[in-house]
Amino acid sequence: MRTLRWLAAASALALLAGCGGGSGGDGAGADTGKLTVWMMGEGGAAQNSFLDSVKAEFTTKHPDTEVDVQYIPWLEAPKKFATALAGGSGGPDITELGNTETQGWAAQDALADLTDKLAGWSEGKDLLPNLVKNAQLDGKQYGIPWYAGVRAIYYRADWFGELDVKPPTTWAELVTAARTVQEKKKGVYGFAVPGNSELPFYSFLWGAGGEIATRDGDTWKSGYDTPAARKAVDFWTGLVTREKVAPPAAATWTEVDAQKQFATGTAAMTIAGSWSQTSMLKANPDIDKSWGTVPIPGEAGGAAPAFAGGSDIAIWKDSKRQELAWDYLTILLNKQNNQKWADSLKFFPVHGDLVSGGTYTSDKIMAAFATAMQNTRLTPITPQWVEVSRNRSVTQTMNSSVMKGQKTVDQAVKEAATEMDQLLNKK
Repeated sequence: MRTLRWLAAASALALLAGCGGGSGGDGAGADTGKLTVWMMGEGGAAQNSFLDSVKAEFTTKHPDTEVDVQYIPWLEAPKKFATALAGGSGGPDITELGNTETQGWAAQDALADLTDKLAGWSEGKDLLPNLVKNAQLDGKQYGIPWYAGVRAIYYRADWFGELDVKPPTTWAELVTAARTVQEKKKGVYGFAVPGNSELPFYSFLWGAGGEIATRDGDTWKSGYDTPAARKAVDFWTGLVTREKVAPPAAATWTEVDAQKQFATGTAAMTIAGSWSQTSMLKANPDIDKSWGTVPIPGEAGGAAPAFAGGSDIAIWKDSKRQELAWDYLTILLNKQNNQKWADSLKFFPVHGDLVSGGTYTSDKIMAAFATAMQNTRLTPITPQWVEVSRNRSVTQTMNSSVMKGQKTVDQAVKEAATEMDQLLNKK
Protein backbone atom coordinates (compact mmCIF):
# COMPACT_ATOMS: atom_id res chain seq x y z
CA MET A 1 0.00 0.00 0.00
CA ARG A 2 1.22 3.51 -0.71
CA THR A 3 1.72 5.64 2.36
CA LEU A 4 -0.17 8.91 2.86
CA ARG A 5 3.15 10.74 2.80
CA TRP A 6 3.93 9.40 -0.66
CA LEU A 7 0.40 10.04 -1.92
CA ALA A 8 0.62 13.66 -0.87
CA ALA A 9 4.02 14.13 -2.48
CA ALA A 10 2.97 12.36 -5.65
CA SER A 11 -0.26 14.37 -5.90
CA ALA A 12 1.66 17.61 -5.58
CA LEU A 13 4.03 16.52 -8.33
CA ALA A 14 1.11 15.61 -10.55
CA LEU A 15 -0.39 19.08 -10.13
CA LEU A 16 2.93 20.64 -11.05
CA ALA A 17 3.20 18.47 -14.13
CA GLY A 18 -0.40 19.16 -15.21
CA CYS A 19 -3.41 16.89 -15.22
CA GLY A 20 -3.09 13.47 -16.76
CA GLY A 21 0.16 12.09 -15.42
CA GLY A 22 3.26 13.70 -16.90
CA SER A 23 5.04 13.51 -20.22
CA GLY A 24 5.62 9.80 -20.58
CA GLY A 25 3.68 9.54 -23.82
CA ASP A 26 1.20 6.69 -24.27
CA GLY A 27 1.75 4.76 -21.07
CA ALA A 28 -0.01 2.02 -19.21
CA GLY A 29 -3.39 3.72 -19.13
CA ALA A 30 -4.29 3.58 -22.83
CA ASP A 31 -4.42 0.40 -24.87
CA THR A 32 -2.69 1.71 -27.99
CA GLY A 33 -0.80 -1.41 -29.01
CA LYS A 34 2.31 0.33 -27.79
CA LEU A 35 4.75 -1.05 -25.22
CA THR A 36 6.40 1.84 -23.38
CA VAL A 37 9.85 1.13 -21.97
CA TRP A 38 11.64 3.56 -19.64
CA MET A 39 15.40 3.31 -19.59
CA MET A 40 17.45 5.36 -17.16
CA GLY A 41 20.15 7.79 -18.23
CA GLU A 42 20.85 9.48 -21.52
CA GLY A 43 21.32 6.45 -23.75
CA GLY A 44 24.02 6.38 -26.40
CA ALA A 45 25.01 4.68 -29.60
CA ALA A 46 25.86 1.32 -28.01
CA GLN A 47 22.67 1.17 -25.95
CA ASN A 48 20.49 2.32 -28.85
CA SER A 49 21.98 -0.33 -31.12
CA PHE A 50 21.44 -3.05 -28.54
CA LEU A 51 17.86 -2.05 -27.75
CA ASP A 52 17.08 -1.83 -31.45
CA SER A 53 18.15 -5.45 -31.82
CA VAL A 54 15.97 -6.46 -28.86
CA LYS A 55 13.04 -4.57 -30.39
CA ALA A 56 13.55 -6.37 -33.70
CA GLU A 57 13.57 -9.73 -31.94
CA PHE A 58 10.43 -8.85 -29.98
CA THR A 59 8.45 -7.45 -32.93
CA THR A 60 9.18 -10.57 -34.96
CA LYS A 61 7.14 -12.38 -32.33
CA HIS A 62 4.63 -9.53 -31.83
CA PRO A 63 4.43 -7.65 -35.17
CA ASP A 64 1.38 -5.59 -34.13
CA THR A 65 3.03 -4.12 -31.05
CA GLU A 66 5.11 -0.96 -31.23
CA VAL A 67 7.99 -0.63 -28.74
CA ASP A 68 8.63 2.92 -27.56
CA VAL A 69 11.91 3.26 -25.62
CA GLN A 70 12.17 6.51 -23.65
CA TYR A 71 15.28 7.64 -21.74
CA ILE A 72 14.71 9.17 -18.31
CA PRO A 73 17.65 10.99 -16.64
CA TRP A 74 18.44 9.32 -13.34
CA LEU A 75 17.84 12.46 -11.28
CA GLU A 76 14.45 13.06 -12.91
CA ALA A 77 13.22 9.51 -12.43
CA PRO A 78 11.83 9.81 -8.86
CA LYS A 79 9.63 12.77 -9.83
CA LYS A 80 8.47 11.06 -13.02
CA PHE A 81 7.60 7.86 -11.15
CA ALA A 82 5.71 9.76 -8.45
CA THR A 83 3.76 11.70 -11.06
CA ALA A 84 2.73 8.48 -12.80
CA LEU A 85 1.69 6.95 -9.48
CA ALA A 86 -0.43 9.97 -8.54
CA GLY A 87 -2.15 10.23 -11.91
CA GLY A 88 -2.71 6.54 -12.48
CA SER A 89 -1.55 6.91 -16.09
CA GLY A 90 1.43 8.17 -18.01
CA GLY A 91 3.65 5.46 -16.58
CA PRO A 92 5.59 2.84 -18.51
CA ASP A 93 4.86 -0.79 -19.14
CA ILE A 94 8.47 -1.72 -18.38
CA THR A 95 11.08 0.27 -16.52
CA GLU A 96 14.73 0.08 -15.56
CA LEU A 97 15.49 0.73 -11.89
CA GLY A 98 18.74 1.13 -10.00
CA ASN A 99 19.02 -2.06 -7.98
CA THR A 100 19.01 -0.16 -4.67
CA GLU A 101 15.64 1.40 -5.57
CA THR A 102 13.46 -1.54 -6.60
CA GLN A 103 12.23 -2.29 -3.09
CA GLY A 104 11.32 1.32 -2.46
CA TRP A 105 9.06 1.51 -5.50
CA ALA A 106 7.61 -1.91 -4.78
CA ALA A 107 6.65 -0.61 -1.32
CA GLN A 108 4.81 2.27 -3.03
CA ASP A 109 2.70 -0.26 -4.96
CA ALA A 110 4.21 0.82 -8.28
CA LEU A 111 5.48 -2.53 -9.56
CA ALA A 112 3.88 -5.78 -10.65
CA ASP A 113 4.52 -8.98 -8.71
CA LEU A 114 6.73 -11.17 -10.94
CA THR A 115 7.14 -14.10 -8.54
CA ASP A 116 5.21 -16.66 -10.55
CA LYS A 117 6.58 -15.46 -13.88
CA LEU A 118 10.17 -15.75 -12.67
CA ALA A 119 9.49 -19.25 -11.31
CA GLY A 120 8.30 -20.32 -14.75
CA TRP A 121 11.19 -18.83 -16.71
CA SER A 122 13.81 -21.51 -17.37
CA GLU A 123 16.77 -19.15 -17.78
CA GLY A 124 15.79 -17.35 -14.57
CA LYS A 125 17.07 -20.29 -12.55
CA ASP A 126 20.67 -19.28 -13.30
CA LEU A 127 20.34 -15.66 -12.13
CA LEU A 128 22.77 -14.65 -9.38
CA PRO A 129 20.90 -15.26 -6.09
CA ASN A 130 22.04 -12.09 -4.32
CA LEU A 131 20.83 -9.90 -7.17
CA VAL A 132 17.51 -11.73 -7.31
CA LYS A 133 17.01 -11.33 -3.56
CA ASN A 134 17.78 -7.63 -3.77
CA ALA A 135 14.69 -7.12 -5.99
CA GLN A 136 12.32 -8.80 -3.52
CA LEU A 137 9.99 -7.33 -0.93
CA ASP A 138 8.16 -9.44 1.65
CA GLY A 139 9.12 -12.59 -0.24
CA LYS A 140 7.74 -11.44 -3.58
CA GLN A 141 9.76 -10.63 -6.71
CA TYR A 142 9.29 -7.13 -8.13
CA GLY A 143 12.29 -6.81 -10.43
CA ILE A 144 14.61 -8.99 -12.48
CA PRO A 145 18.36 -8.17 -12.48
CA TRP A 146 19.60 -6.86 -15.82
CA TYR A 147 23.30 -6.25 -15.38
CA ALA A 148 25.81 -6.18 -12.55
CA GLY A 149 28.88 -4.14 -11.78
CA VAL A 150 31.58 -4.06 -9.14
CA ARG A 151 34.51 -1.79 -8.42
CA ALA A 152 38.24 -2.43 -8.29
CA ILE A 153 41.45 -0.43 -8.15
CA TYR A 154 42.91 0.92 -11.37
CA TYR A 155 46.63 1.58 -11.16
CA ARG A 156 49.35 2.85 -13.47
CA ALA A 157 51.11 -0.41 -14.31
CA ASP A 158 53.84 1.42 -16.20
CA TRP A 159 54.78 3.57 -13.19
CA PHE A 160 54.54 0.61 -10.80
CA GLY A 161 56.87 -1.39 -13.04
CA GLU A 162 59.34 1.47 -13.41
CA LEU A 163 59.51 1.97 -9.62
CA ASP A 164 59.34 -1.74 -8.71
CA VAL A 165 56.07 -1.23 -6.83
CA LYS A 166 53.68 -4.14 -6.51
CA PRO A 167 49.90 -3.78 -6.80
CA PRO A 168 48.45 -3.60 -3.27
CA THR A 169 46.94 -6.64 -1.59
CA THR A 170 46.51 -5.09 1.91
CA TRP A 171 45.68 -1.65 3.26
CA ALA A 172 49.27 -1.10 4.34
CA GLU A 173 50.53 -1.99 0.86
CA LEU A 174 48.02 0.42 -0.67
CA VAL A 175 49.43 3.29 1.40
CA THR A 176 53.02 2.29 0.69
CA ALA A 177 52.42 2.04 -3.05
CA ALA A 178 50.61 5.38 -3.14
CA ARG A 179 53.30 7.13 -1.12
CA THR A 180 56.16 5.66 -3.17
CA VAL A 181 54.74 6.75 -6.51
CA GLN A 182 53.81 10.17 -5.14
CA GLU A 183 57.34 10.74 -3.88
CA LYS A 184 59.03 9.55 -7.08
CA LYS A 185 56.65 11.07 -9.62
CA LYS A 186 56.52 14.79 -8.97
CA GLY A 187 53.13 16.42 -9.44
CA VAL A 188 51.30 13.11 -9.04
CA TYR A 189 49.05 12.04 -6.18
CA GLY A 190 49.25 8.46 -5.01
CA PHE A 191 45.52 7.78 -4.85
CA ALA A 192 42.57 9.67 -6.31
CA VAL A 193 40.05 9.13 -3.51
CA PRO A 194 36.37 9.62 -4.47
CA GLY A 195 35.63 11.15 -1.08
CA ASN A 196 32.11 12.25 -1.97
CA SER A 197 30.96 8.79 -3.11
CA GLU A 198 29.68 6.10 -0.80
CA LEU A 199 29.88 2.90 -2.85
CA PRO A 200 33.71 2.63 -3.03
CA PHE A 201 33.88 3.05 0.75
CA TYR A 202 31.73 -0.01 1.43
CA SER A 203 34.51 -2.39 0.39
CA PHE A 204 36.74 -0.92 3.10
CA LEU A 205 33.94 -1.16 5.65
CA TRP A 206 33.30 -4.80 4.78
CA GLY A 207 37.03 -5.46 4.43
CA ALA A 208 37.47 -4.37 8.06
CA GLY A 209 34.74 -6.74 9.19
CA GLY A 210 32.07 -4.06 9.52
CA GLU A 211 28.47 -3.85 8.34
CA ILE A 212 26.34 -1.00 7.05
CA ALA A 213 23.37 -2.03 9.17
CA THR A 214 21.85 -5.18 10.62
CA ARG A 215 18.25 -6.15 11.23
CA ASP A 216 16.78 -7.61 14.41
CA GLY A 217 13.11 -8.40 13.86
CA ASP A 218 11.52 -5.22 12.58
CA THR A 219 14.30 -2.95 13.84
CA TRP A 220 17.40 -1.86 11.94
CA LYS A 221 20.64 -0.96 13.70
CA SER A 222 23.40 0.99 11.98
CA GLY A 223 26.83 -0.61 11.99
CA TYR A 224 28.69 2.71 11.82
CA ASP A 225 29.20 3.28 15.54
CA THR A 226 31.38 0.18 15.91
CA PRO A 227 35.15 -0.45 16.13
CA ALA A 228 35.23 -1.99 12.64
CA ALA A 229 33.45 0.98 11.06
CA ARG A 230 35.70 3.46 12.88
CA LYS A 231 38.72 1.61 11.55
CA ALA A 232 37.37 1.77 7.99
CA VAL A 233 36.42 5.45 8.22
CA ASP A 234 39.78 6.29 9.78
CA PHE A 235 41.65 4.52 6.96
CA TRP A 236 39.51 5.91 4.13
CA THR A 237 39.54 9.50 5.34
CA GLY A 238 43.15 9.17 6.49
CA LEU A 239 44.30 8.79 2.89
CA VAL A 240 43.53 12.52 2.70
CA THR A 241 44.05 13.80 6.24
CA ARG A 242 46.93 11.68 7.56
CA GLU A 243 48.76 9.92 4.73
CA LYS A 244 48.17 12.84 2.36
CA VAL A 245 48.32 10.62 -0.71
CA ALA A 246 45.23 12.44 -1.95
CA PRO A 247 44.64 16.22 -1.83
CA PRO A 248 42.10 17.99 0.41
CA ALA A 249 39.95 18.53 -2.69
CA ALA A 250 39.27 14.77 -2.71
CA ALA A 251 36.69 15.37 0.03
CA THR A 252 34.34 16.66 -2.68
CA TRP A 253 35.38 14.35 -5.52
CA THR A 254 32.78 12.06 -7.01
CA GLU A 255 33.87 8.86 -8.72
CA VAL A 256 33.84 10.68 -12.05
CA ASP A 257 36.13 13.38 -10.65
CA ALA A 258 38.57 10.81 -9.28
CA GLN A 259 38.59 8.85 -12.53
CA LYS A 260 39.53 11.98 -14.48
CA GLN A 261 42.46 12.54 -12.15
CA PHE A 262 43.69 9.02 -12.84
CA ALA A 263 43.03 9.01 -16.57
CA THR A 264 44.81 12.31 -17.17
CA GLY A 265 47.96 11.28 -15.30
CA THR A 266 47.45 13.18 -12.04
CA ALA A 267 47.05 10.11 -9.83
CA ALA A 268 48.67 6.67 -9.64
CA MET A 269 45.53 4.83 -8.49
CA THR A 270 41.79 5.22 -8.14
CA ILE A 271 38.68 3.12 -7.58
CA ALA A 272 36.25 2.70 -10.45
CA GLY A 273 33.92 0.23 -12.07
CA SER A 274 34.67 -1.93 -15.08
CA TRP A 275 32.20 0.25 -17.02
CA SER A 276 34.41 3.29 -16.37
CA GLN A 277 36.87 2.21 -19.05
CA THR A 278 34.93 4.03 -21.75
CA SER A 279 34.90 7.42 -20.02
CA MET A 280 38.55 7.17 -18.98
CA LEU A 281 39.59 6.27 -22.51
CA LYS A 282 37.67 9.28 -23.74
CA ALA A 283 39.65 11.46 -21.34
CA ASN A 284 42.93 9.82 -22.41
CA PRO A 285 42.83 7.47 -25.44
CA ASP A 286 46.28 6.11 -24.55
CA ILE A 287 45.55 5.12 -20.95
CA ASP A 288 44.86 1.51 -21.96
CA LYS A 289 48.56 1.13 -22.77
CA SER A 290 49.58 1.79 -19.19
CA TRP A 291 46.85 0.73 -16.77
CA GLY A 292 46.12 -2.40 -14.77
CA THR A 293 43.56 -3.44 -12.18
CA VAL A 294 43.57 -5.26 -8.86
CA PRO A 295 40.70 -6.11 -6.49
CA ILE A 296 40.12 -3.72 -3.59
CA PRO A 297 42.10 -5.31 -0.75
CA GLY A 298 40.84 -6.29 2.66
CA GLU A 299 42.67 -4.87 5.65
CA ALA A 300 44.97 -7.86 6.10
CA GLY A 301 44.80 -9.30 2.59
CA GLY A 302 42.56 -10.96 0.08
CA ALA A 303 39.90 -9.26 -1.99
CA ALA A 304 37.45 -7.23 0.06
CA PRO A 305 33.75 -7.78 -0.57
CA ALA A 306 32.44 -5.55 -3.38
CA PHE A 307 29.11 -3.83 -3.67
CA ALA A 308 27.02 -5.55 -6.35
CA GLY A 309 25.62 -2.59 -8.25
CA GLY A 310 23.61 -2.57 -11.42
CA SER A 311 20.03 -2.29 -12.63
CA ASP A 312 16.81 -4.26 -12.45
CA ILE A 313 13.99 -4.44 -14.98
CA ALA A 314 10.45 -4.21 -13.61
CA ILE A 315 6.90 -4.17 -14.96
CA TRP A 316 4.64 -1.28 -13.95
CA LYS A 317 1.69 -2.53 -11.90
CA ASP A 318 -0.85 -0.40 -13.82
CA SER A 319 0.30 -1.70 -17.21
CA LYS A 320 -2.48 -3.25 -19.28
CA ARG A 321 0.05 -5.22 -21.28
CA GLN A 322 1.84 -7.20 -18.60
CA GLU A 323 2.06 -10.42 -20.62
CA LEU A 324 3.60 -8.57 -23.56
CA ALA A 325 5.88 -6.76 -21.13
CA TRP A 326 7.07 -10.09 -19.70
CA ASP A 327 7.81 -11.38 -23.21
CA TYR A 328 9.89 -8.27 -23.89
CA LEU A 329 11.66 -8.62 -20.54
CA THR A 330 12.67 -12.25 -21.17
CA ILE A 331 14.04 -11.35 -24.59
CA LEU A 332 15.98 -8.42 -23.15
CA LEU A 333 17.38 -10.62 -20.39
CA ASN A 334 17.95 -13.95 -22.12
CA LYS A 335 21.49 -15.25 -21.83
CA GLN A 336 22.57 -14.37 -25.34
CA ASN A 337 21.37 -10.78 -25.06
CA ASN A 338 22.56 -10.46 -21.48
CA GLN A 339 26.12 -11.34 -22.49
CA LYS A 340 25.94 -9.06 -25.52
CA TRP A 341 24.73 -6.12 -23.41
CA ALA A 342 27.31 -6.69 -20.67
CA ASP A 343 30.14 -6.86 -23.20
CA SER A 344 29.09 -3.67 -24.96
CA LEU A 345 29.27 -1.55 -21.80
CA LYS A 346 31.88 -3.54 -19.84
CA PHE A 347 29.43 -4.66 -17.16
CA PHE A 348 28.83 -8.25 -16.10
CA PRO A 349 25.90 -10.48 -17.03
CA VAL A 350 23.56 -11.57 -14.25
CA HIS A 351 23.49 -15.29 -15.06
CA GLY A 352 25.91 -17.15 -12.79
CA ASP A 353 27.15 -19.54 -15.47
CA LEU A 354 28.12 -16.60 -17.70
CA VAL A 355 30.04 -14.85 -14.92
CA SER A 356 31.95 -17.94 -13.77
CA GLY A 357 33.06 -18.96 -17.26
CA GLY A 358 36.59 -18.31 -18.49
CA THR A 359 35.68 -15.29 -20.61
CA TYR A 360 37.13 -12.73 -18.22
CA THR A 361 40.18 -14.41 -16.71
CA SER A 362 42.54 -13.50 -19.56
CA ASP A 363 41.44 -9.86 -19.80
CA LYS A 364 44.00 -7.60 -18.09
CA ILE A 365 41.25 -5.24 -16.91
CA MET A 366 38.21 -7.46 -16.41
CA ALA A 367 40.01 -10.25 -14.52
CA ALA A 368 40.16 -8.22 -11.28
CA PHE A 369 36.49 -7.35 -11.56
CA ALA A 370 35.60 -10.99 -12.20
CA THR A 371 37.40 -11.87 -8.97
CA ALA A 372 35.43 -9.19 -7.14
CA MET A 373 32.18 -10.55 -8.59
CA GLN A 374 32.76 -13.78 -6.67
CA ASN A 375 32.45 -11.97 -3.32
CA THR A 376 29.71 -9.36 -3.40
CA ARG A 377 27.50 -7.73 -0.81
CA LEU A 378 24.39 -5.59 -0.97
CA THR A 379 23.19 -2.50 0.83
CA PRO A 380 20.44 -3.08 3.45
CA ILE A 381 17.40 -4.67 1.85
CA THR A 382 14.65 -2.28 2.88
CA PRO A 383 12.54 0.34 1.08
CA GLN A 384 13.91 2.96 3.49
CA TRP A 385 17.43 2.56 2.12
CA VAL A 386 16.83 5.15 -0.60
CA GLU A 387 16.38 7.75 2.16
CA VAL A 388 19.77 6.87 3.66
CA SER A 389 21.60 6.69 0.35
CA ARG A 390 20.22 8.87 -2.43
CA ASN A 391 18.14 11.41 -0.53
CA ARG A 392 20.32 12.01 2.51
CA SER A 393 23.73 10.62 1.57
CA VAL A 394 24.53 9.72 5.17
CA THR A 395 27.75 7.89 4.29
CA GLN A 396 29.06 10.59 1.98
CA THR A 397 28.39 13.27 4.59
CA MET A 398 30.14 11.22 7.26
CA ASN A 399 33.33 10.70 5.29
CA SER A 400 33.48 14.15 3.69
CA SER A 401 33.08 15.87 7.05
CA VAL A 402 36.15 14.06 8.39
CA MET A 403 38.20 14.75 5.25
CA LYS A 404 37.31 18.45 5.50
CA GLY A 405 38.36 18.56 9.16
CA GLN A 406 34.85 19.45 10.30
CA LYS A 407 34.45 16.40 12.55
CA THR A 408 36.57 13.73 14.18
CA VAL A 409 36.06 10.12 13.17
CA ASP A 410 34.26 9.41 16.45
CA GLN A 411 31.90 12.36 16.02
CA ALA A 412 31.18 11.51 12.40
CA VAL A 413 30.39 7.83 12.91
CA LYS A 414 28.18 8.50 15.94
CA GLU A 415 26.14 11.14 14.11
CA ALA A 416 25.88 8.99 10.98
CA ALA A 417 24.75 5.98 13.00
CA THR A 418 22.06 8.01 14.77
CA GLU A 419 20.74 9.45 11.52
CA MET A 420 20.81 6.05 9.80
CA ASP A 421 18.88 4.44 12.66
CA GLN A 422 16.21 7.14 12.43
CA LEU A 423 15.82 6.87 8.67
CA LEU A 424 15.87 3.06 8.46
CA ASN A 425 13.25 2.74 11.18
CA LYS A 426 10.97 5.52 10.00
CA LYS A 427 7.38 4.31 9.68
